[in-house]
Amino acid sequence: MDTFHLLPYDPSWDERWDRFVMEGSMNGTFLQTRRFLSYHPSGRFEDASLMALDGQELVAVCPAAAQAVDGVRMLRSHPGSTFGGLVIAPALLRAPRLVALVSQLDAFWREQGFGAAELKLTSDLFSTHPTDALQYALYHAGYTDELEIAAYVPVAGRTHEELVAAYSFNKRYDLKKCVKAGLSDRPLHTQEELAAFYELLCQNLKKFDATPVHTLAELVDFHDARLRDEARFLGVFTPEGEMVAGACLFWFSQARVLHTQYLATAPLKGCVPSTYLYDSVVREGLALGARCVSFGTSTHDRGRVLNTGLIQNKEGYGALHSLNRIYTKAYREE
Repeated sequence: MDTFHLLPYDPSWDERWDRFVMEGSMNGTFLQTRRFLSYHPSGRFEDASLMALDGQELVAVCPAAAQAVDGVRMLRSHPGSTFGGLVIAPALLRAPRLVALVSQLDAFWREQGFGAAELKLTSDLFSTHPTDALQYALYHAGYTDELEIAAYVPVAGRTHEELVAAYSFNKRYDLKKCVKAGLSDRPLHTQEELAAFYELLCQNLKKFDATPVHTLAELVDFHDARLRDEARFLGVFTPEGEMVAGACLFWFSQARVLHTQYLATAPLKGCVPSTYLYDSVVREGLALGARCVSFGTSTHDRGRVLNTGLIQNKEGYGALHSLNRIYTKAYREE
């Protein structure tokens, strides 16, 4: 059986970690790089990230943190990233090797005093190879999974006209009204534009008694420095220059997926700005040469509650479905 050398994450490995995630893995994205995760201030999380080496070769990383959940010390996929789980090299894509790795990880985490582990895998939508063998290895080790449903539109090899033809009748009708009303879209670049978008986003979330995960300062940092190649911002404007919708988009270059991180709209008499915004995102995906455009999840409570209105809205743009998987295992004394 394969044996791997497990090392706790150390900042001296940052460059090698990031190179592995972006260039050497099959399911890594910028969300698992230290470059991204380091936007969180020191001390916000108790980092418990791990690296696995086969000889001298880095073959897997696990961005993670230690958190207390219902009195249990739990190893969790890094809370500073939407997903992550185990990020692995294509060379590990053999069922026996993955079974051995997961078994060794479990033993290590148990020895470190963890009572449970929770891994939220990168969806196949954002991976360059299917992750079925990794999913099997977790099942084989006794992990149970929970499912979130997400929506995406395949855009590669299709024209905008073909994509619009796949919209529902109501979406095509609303889009025509938006065009007739003179709505237009353009990238957002200045701090004033980003602040206007953020205010719109906060207003949208306020009715759900929620706030954005990221602060305005963090979004500005993403745009200006940290994620200059990955974060994109779009605004939808009336002929008078009023912003009535906006989006923060993440570009996942390896898998060629454009993802809607945040969408925000304001009511407008006579048309539905959100329809124009969704179509703007689709057009942005086409311009980037995306394989697909991701509209994100439509569930709550770890997938147990389906937001019917939200998923139906996304399906109105011809969206298909993908799954996000959360794997959990409780360690018990044998």
